[in-house]
Amino acid sequence: MVVDDHPMFRTGLIQAVTVDGDIAAVGEGGSAAEAVELVAALRPDVLLLDAQMADDGLGRIPDIVHAYPETRIVVVTASNDENDIARAVEAGVYGYVLKGTTGSDMRSIVRQVNKGENVIPKDMFSRLMGMLRVKSAALAQGGAAKLSKQETQVLQHLARGLSNREIGLQLDITERTVKFHLSNTFSKLHVRNRVEASITARRMWPGLEH
Repeated sequence: MVVDDHPMFRTGLIQAVTVDGDIAAVGEGGSAAEAVELVAALRPDVLLLDAQMADDGLGRIPDIVHAYPETRIVVVTASNDENDIARAVEAGVYGYVLKGTTGSDMRSIVRQVNKGENVIPKDMFSRLMGMLRVKSAALAQGGAAKLSKQETQVLQHLARGLSNREIGLQLDITERTVKFHLSNTFSKLHVRNRVEASITARRMWPGLEH
């Protein structure tokens, strides 16, 4: 589903992501209020949402995430502002991409997010490292002490940017087991999503990029 207050951009985005035939647009809207109503009615797998609409697209994200967690939100915006990025990630979005992103990249992003992966461009992720109010180093280290050996391995691979499938292949476990370990890890570290978990992990273990 696509929600953006510029009809021409909205139409173009829908055409771009559906051109291959494996992605279908179940609905579209032009305001943040419509986004809430449409998600409630249509329950899309992925919502592409403009964060800068007049009625505050960013401000509606927590309500959607709380009420309909099965709908994964990707912010599609012209804003490269660090505060907007941090606010969106803290609200629980699965992705944050700029409106200059190509159609092929957008299709790839929708597919990744639909599989449960987070998509934050590397340059934005690096800037978030110093901004997000994730956890203090002391709290992060305290959480790390509670992790099992395999939870630690899963978290470290996550912080390197691997998908659930790739983590499973690395550790010779199923994707379902990876998800189970991540759920436990999020709870122990008091983080809400993969992005916060990755940032916390990199604070605990610098140099995890490789």
